[in-house]
Order: sequence, then C-alpha cells, then structure tokens
Amino acid sequence: ITFGGFHFRWSFVDEWPQLLDVLRQIVESCHRYGIKVIEHHSAILTHNPQGEEEWAWTMRVRHKQGVDLTRHPGFMRGLREGDLLYKGVWLSQMRQIDPRTGQFARTNYRGWALCFNNPLWRKLYFEHLEEIYATGVDGIMTDDIQFWPVGFGCGCPHCRRAFTEATGYEMPPNGLDDPEFYGNMDNPAYRAWIIWRTQSTAEHHQRVTEHFRRLGYELCRPFYSSSDTTTWAVQGLGGMVENVAHLMSTVFTEVCSFDAQAHAWPWEGAEAQHRNALARRHGIPSMCLFYPHNKEENLFCWALTKSWGQRYWGCNSQLSFQEETEMLKPTFTFEAAHPEIYERPESLAEVGVLFSAQTRNTYKGMDDQFYVREWCGWCETLMRANIPYDVITDPDLAERRYLERLRLLILPNAAHLSSKQLAALEAFVRAGGKAILTHETGCYDEMGTRRADYPLAKLIGAALEGTSEQASVWRPLPGAPIPSSKLHSSAPVALFRPLDAQPWAILEGTDYAAVFVHPYGQGQVLTFAGKPGLMSWIGKPAILSPDPQVPPTGHLVNYDRNEAVVELMLACVRYLLGSRPLLLVKGAPDGLLVSLYRQRGNALAIHLVNAAGTLADNHREIPVPAPLSFPKLETLPGGAPAIELRIRFPGERAALFSPERKERLELPVRREKDYTVISLPAEGIHCYSVIHLR
Repeated sequence: ITFGGFHFRWSFVDEWPQLLDVLRQIVESCHRYGIKVIEHHSAILTHNPQGEEEWAWTMRVRHKQGVDLTRHPGFMRGLREGDLLYKGVWLSQMRQIDPRTGQFARTNYRGWALCFNNPLWRKLYFEHLEEIYATGVDGIMTDDIQFWPVGFGCGCPHCRRAFTEATGYEMPPNGLDDPEFYGNMDNPAYRAWIIWRTQSTAEHHQRVTEHFRRLGYELCRPFYSSSDTTTWAVQGLGGMVENVAHLMSTVFTEVCSFDAQAHAWPWEGAEAQHRNALARRHGIPSMCLFYPHNKEENLFCWALTKSWGQRYWGCNSQLSFQEETEMLKPTFTFEAAHPEIYERPESLAEVGVLFSAQTRNTYKGMDDQFYVREWCGWCETLMRANIPYDVITDPDLAERRYLERLRLLILPNAAHLSSKQLAALEAFVRAGGKAILTHETGCYDEMGTRRADYPLAKLIGAALEGTSEQASVWRPLPGAPIPSSKLHSSAPVALFRPLDAQPWAILEGTDYAAVFVHPYGQGQVLTFAGKPGLMSWIGKPAILSPDPQVPPTGHLVNYDRNEAVVELMLACVRYLLGSRPLLLVKGAPDGLLVSLYRQRGNALAIHLVNAAGTLADNHREIPVPAPLSFPKLETLPGGAPAIELRIRFPGERAALFSPERKERLELPVRREKDYTVISLPAEGIHCYSVIHLR
C-alpha cells in the first residue's frame, strides 16, 4: 500500500499526473517480483492550516515524512490562497458544511473535508479512480469517508436533501446548534440522522465497488478503523464497518502510531474480536496493523495477532526499508515455515459476546461509558482470564448463527434488540443455552425506541421497575456461589424486582436484586442490574500530548480495574459453563495470554503470549517506543515452574515452537477422560511460544 505525504490527495491536484506516473512505475516494478499493490489515499481530506502554529505544524510533519512542501508550488498556492481549481471546479465548491455555523467544516487534521454526496466531487473523484485503475493496481483503499465536524456534519444542500428524501425528516437550519436535534436521542429525527449518515458512507463504498466492476476490474478492497466500536467513530463521524464488510477483501484494526504499541493490547484485543466477527460472517480474513519500532516490539505485536487468530501487518515508515525489513523478517519467516500452525485458524470458543452496533449507534449519546466500555470490559476480562470467546454481531444473533456451537451468550447492556433477536435469545436459552444479561438489555427496539413493556421479564424471572443513577452497594446473599464481599458501584443500575428468579446479591437498603439467576426451559439466565464490565474496564494508554497529531513523548499506562468485580464476573461465567470448560490453565500468572484455534488436519494451535511485563508498567510514564520486559513467569504471583493446560480436545502429541528458540520442544501429553493435559516448563516462554497439538 502506497502512502505518505501525498495521502491527502486533493491538496496535490496539480501533481496528479506525476503521482499517477510514479504509481505506474511502482506497480510495474512490484509485479515483476510477484508483489501486488493496493493504492491508498484520503478521498476527502485536505490541508488548510489556519494561523502560524498550524502552518508550522503542516510544514514540519510533511517534511518529517520526506516531503519538502516548498518544492510543490500547487500545494503551496492552495495554502496561500485558500483554494485550488481542478477541471474548472474550485475545491471550496465541494466542501462539507458545519451546520452550526454554515461555514466550511474543519477536521482534526488542520483542514477542510470534501463532501462525498456532492455531485461535483463524485464526478471528479470517479474520474480520478479510473486513472488510478489504469496504472494496473491490484486494489483500492478509499480512506476517510466520514462526516465532519465530529457529531454534526454535513449541512451542505446535497446532504440535507438526501437525508430528507431517505427519512422524511429535516435537519435544523444552518447557523443553529439546536439542542432539540443534535445529541438528543429522544428525538427520532436525530436517531434517523445518525443511521442515515452510516448508510450514506456505506453507499459511497458500494458505488466504488460497482464502479470498478462496471469497468471490468475486480480489485482487492481492505477496510480499516482504529476504533470502530466507539460512539466517536459512528455517532461522531458516520463511519460503520458493519455496513461495508460485505464489500471488502479484509477488515482490520489500525493500532494508531501514537499509541504505545505493545501496551494497548487489552483494548485492541477487544477491537480485534469485533473484526473477527465480521470476518467470520463474510468469509474474509481479519488483520491487525501495528507500527512497531524494533524487533522486540514487532515480535510482541505479531504474537498478539496470532493469539487473536488474525493476520499481521507491521509497518514503520520512519525506518529505512532495510531497517524495516530486518525488523519484520524473523516473524514472517517463522510464520511461513509453519503454515500448519497459522493458516486459516478456526475458533472453538463456546462463549459468545454480543457486540450490539444497534446499541452503540443510538443509545443515550456519544459517550462510550453508556455501552461500549461495558462490552469492552467483558471482552478484556475473558481474554485476560484465558476463557476463549467469540464476538458475535446483531445479525448473527437474529439469524442464530453459531448458536449451536456456543454454550454461553453474554449480552453486555445490549439495550437495542429487535423482536427477532429477542426471540432468538429466548429459543437459545429454552433449548439449554446459558445467558448473561446486564443492565438495560432489551429495553429498546433496534431503532432506539424504548419499549412500553419490558420484554424479558419471563426469561429473567424479574420485573423491571426503572433505573437509578445513584451509587449503589451490592450485597451478596448467604449461600450464593459468588464472592461474599460487598461491591461498591458508581454506575447506573436497573431496578429489578424478582418474580421467580433467585437473587444472589441485592442492592443494599432495597428489595431490588443486583445479581440473580433464573432457570428457563432447559437453560439458565443470569442478570446483573448494573454494568460490571464498565467497572472492570482496563484503560487504553493515555496520550500525554494534548494534540492528537503530535507524537507524544510518552504514555501514562493505566490498567486499573476493580478486581473484586472481575472475580464476580468470572465466578458467574464459570458457574454457567459448568465443570467442562474448553480450556483450563494452571500455574500461570496474570498476564500470560493463552488462546487456541483448530488448524488443518484436526490439529490445535495453542498460542502463549507473555504480556505480564506490560501489566507491570501500570501507572508508569513510558516512552515511545517503550522498552519491553518479559519476566520469568514462575517468579510472578500465581506462577509455577510448570504450566498445565487442560483442553477438551483430542490429541496425542504436542510440540512447542517459538521464533525465539532454534529447536522445537516435545511436551508430555496425557489423556484424562475427554481432556488432553499438556505440561510445559514456564521457562520455555519468553515473549511468545506456540504449541501444535495433534
């Protein structure tokens, strides 16, 4: 993928012929060596610095990327005069509009954005795409199809007209930041506007696919997002990977270059499972892009993607080509030498966690505390506890995909569920499945309208009488199979009055249940009144720089979580899974991540990643790149000289491999009923090892 200082393509319209000629040469050279080329550009962003500081930043950053802007007269003229003319059209004729002011919409990148619903832009852009295709590229990545500014754009006449035609609603007039519309989830017009924007971005990607196919091309199309699960990405920018994954050749997460690459794994692991869900649904590979700085960081980041069942993309444009190759080569060489371990991993997970895009889109507001972090907290807790899980999506639940494989469904505050999804959940439990529901799951329909009657009362065995925003104390009841210590929560709680459910904990000072379980049909449902995932959420490293475009000098790492709540969550999961979990790990400390995937020939790949050193950096300010440590596992709390893996999967021989060791290590294997038991020395794991069981 070609990228760099010319990424903001429309700022260099005067030089498109030269850029296309360079691209043609790149393609011809790469094709001689069997390398395919995907052309990557920003479809709408432009450089338009305002004020001396932004001018200085633009010049400095582009120069750091190897582009001396003073040698590009067209670019400089656009900055100086504030506009550029291309084929008789001024770029200002195609810009997005901030509806609060009626002025051009500013972006986070010191510039304005062009509007992909503008017919002038569409005509010129698709003409440019035809020129790109003609260079012989194998793929196209049209980046930044978004609405600016965050949470408001776009108020141009074309967007206004399209929104009204699609929904029957109207946006407020330009010049008004109308609180009855913007940010008001109780207004069905505003909810429709959020959904329309996600459909509008998807329609653009559909037009691109139809365009190159109409011309006789079949091109690779990658799609990425650094944080697609967040409300900022969807309610804010109108992007939605769930809407476009069916058009794409791969979906992947970008771990932003200004993040501490190795230390971001708890959050990025949850994002990775979201991409895996889309990849499984559409039969495409999932991938993760890291920006490692050295061999050690590259090994750790590569290892994480293998443990997530994904392909790896490592890149650092600040290194020379020789330095980057030297950094990447050991891991790619190792992976290529063991295709039986890494090709086409198949999940065996029996726990499914629903990611409800419907809830993220139109529940409460643009704040991840409402929904996203509750979902993320469950994913991170399961990952860190080595309980294999898959994320499933809204249509997966509605269509009952994978439900025959899953034993436990977790719906973390999936507030927005359709009638079809509610019926699928009820059928799953009635047939013997187990479920965990939290807070307001099912209280709204899929479009965000609150239901007059709570639809899950019979399923959970309790009536919902309202919600409370007050802090609460959860008091476990005697005899309940959960930890006995009280829990303090500042998060909202739903007020559930048990009917025939069995309370395990109550909201102190009330008759309402905090945690309760209910048999239904052949299955069981366990309900939390609050949002335990939110309380256990592990923070993404905090960027110290106040400017998101300026690389920080360091990060303050924060892995804080409420360990008592984590213990409660895991006790409930293990209770519902029963005595036959898929995987049990003994003798391993916190921070050893263990995951497993079925490989060809009914073999198993078991990945072991030592992340304990990153957890030890909690509350430290670390530099970028951060030095990594891989402590001896047997010396940490909970560690032992030998680690035992009990896996409900047949196997007779196990061998341990690692890019860090020359020889493979044969491991002792024994069978105990339907479990394969593997014992391995803790000293055999430094950063990463993989066990091939067959």
